[in-house]
Parts: sequence; C-alpha cells; structure tokens
Amino acid sequence: MSIRESLIKYLTSILRASNETLMVILCDENGLLIAHIGRKSDIDLEPNIITGIASIAFSASEENWNDLGIKEQIIAFSFFEKVCLITIKINQTLLTIVHKYRDDWPLDPDNLASNMYHLKREIGNFFGGFPNSENDLEEFSAKVRSSIYLFSMGTDIPFNSYNNEDYSSLEVLQAISNVLDSIKNPVFSRYSLVNLSGLTLDARDIDGQSLPITIEAFSANANVGFQKVIEESQNISLGRLLSYICISGQNSESLHGILSCHSGKLKFSDEKTKESNIQNVSFVGLFPLTYGGVPVVGEARNIVYSILEIIGTDDVTEKVIDSINIITSSKFD
Repeated sequence: MSIRESLIKYLTSILRASNETLMVILCDENGLLIAHIGRKSDIDLEPNIITGIASIAFSASEENWNDLGIKEQIIAFSFFEKVCLITIKINQTLLTIVHKYRDDWPLDPDNLASNMYHLKREIGNFFGGFPNSENDLEEFSAKVRSSIYLFSMGTDIPFNSYNNEDYSSLEVLQAISNVLDSIKNPVFSRYSLVNLSGLTLDARDIDGQSLPITIEAFSANANVGFQKVIEESQNISLGRLLSYICISGQNSESLHGILSCHSGKLKFSDEKTKESNIQNVSFVGLFPLTYGGVPVVGEARNIVYSILEIIGTDDVTEKVIDSINIITSSKFD
C-alpha cells in the first residue's frame, strides 16, 4: 500500500465513524488540496472552497495565541448554519471534517484520536522532515482527543435571560453592561462585546493583569480573526458562519479556547454630524477548558440572547443561539 493509499484509508475511517460526516479533506497550510473522500449529500460541497476556509480558520487566531503565550493551536471549529468544519493541524497539513452537527454531535474522540496518531505518522513519512517518536504521536493524539472530549462535556447552563431587571429605562450600553455583569459561572478568563472595526464596547477581564496582552488588544484580534473567516466563507452552500471556536495548549491537561460569535446589530450615532449607522457586533471570549466547553457556549448563548432583548432581533444571531442549543443538548457525561 502506497503512503497516499494509506492516507485515504484513515480519511475513510474518519468518514465512516458517523453517517453525518459528509467529507474529510487533507490540504497543505495554504489550502492546496492533497486528498479527500466524501459521500453523497444534498449540500453542494466543493473541496477546494472548503480548504480555503479551513486554511483561514486555522490561522485566524494565530496572533492572539502568540501574544497570550498559549501554543500550539490544536483544533478549530467553524459552525455554519448547516455543518461544522472541524480543522486539525497535522505537521504542515490541515485535516478538515465536514460534519452535520445538527443531526449528530459530538464526534467520537477515541476514533478521531486513533486516526490522528496514524495520520501524523504517515504524513511525516510522506513529506519528510518531521520525524515522529512514539511519544510525539501519543501526545498529539491525546491533545486531539482531549480537545474533542472536553469541548463536548461539562454542566449545562439553563437557557435564560440575564435581563432580570427593567432595562427599558436604561441607556443601551448600560443595559448591555448589566448583562455582562450577570454571568453566572466563572468559565471565561475574559470576554467582551466588539464592533465591526474591532473597538471594544464593553468587556470583563476576570484574570486582570495576569495575561500578557490587554483585553482590548485580545478582543480586536479575536474579532479580526472572526471577520476573516466570515469573508472567506461568503456565498457558499454551508449557510452563514455562526460562530468560530479554536482550542490551543501545550499539553492535553492545559487547554484554552477562544470563542467568537455574532451578537446582533447596534445603532451608532455621531453627536456632531447627527448621522447614524448600524454595525454588526460580536461577542468574543477567552476560556480555559477546565470546566468543559458546554458551560462556556451556554453562557455565551445566554449573553447574546440577553443582548438581543435590548438591541432588537437579528436573524444570524438567533441562528447562533439555535446552534448552541443543539451543541449543549448532546454532550459527554
């Protein structure tokens, strides 16, 4: 069996692990297609378009991870209306799984970790220059397993509004500030609301001065990364991009994540010119995976839901809430 045939074998194993996995793709870091395998679907999937999104999605948060001193990024989840793209870096290649999360979630972490072990070995042989010791292979597969497992576990947070008081008499930003103060569980290290240009509208820094980058710089970088993925994925059959979550860490016991998602549209006015414009705003957060990913996305959902109550409905953000409800409804015990 050639190395290429061996790669296809492990891609096939990932595809067969779930009937809702539509395609598995291997490309280089620039998005150049190496190999792929898929099944028939009512969603029009073009591998070369998927690889372009995967390349951007995996590199979108690189600046933040460098500034935070948290390396190396392991996995990126790009949740669209119809599917989730799960992208994992293996040496200088990117593996992307196109999965219908609305019908089956989460992925099988043991099956995926086993295939990552073998793929990393085969890719090292295929490209050369990446000698893999047994320890390297086991550590890599353990990080992938932990990322998948921990992201889909933890205590579910009830879906509710944090507008417990009458906010109608408050200014919009003050009402939003009250929402950000109402988080019920200490799952975020920092979180903020950011406008389209990256300006932090309001933020909470739980870790204070313990991180090497300011929350304003973190928020701007996270929003830039999110917008890059949005721009790369315009007008595709996967539907709108709803949220972007990436996980990084030196080992499987110390993992952190960055979450970015739509949070509605906010009206801004210029006091001098009296002109106004409406901008998309995003919620971004940094979190340890200590408590699992379920309470993290649950808190994000409740915050953006509460913000929508203040600033008005938004179709894309309502789909974000719906997608998070699906993610939290199926989890590991």
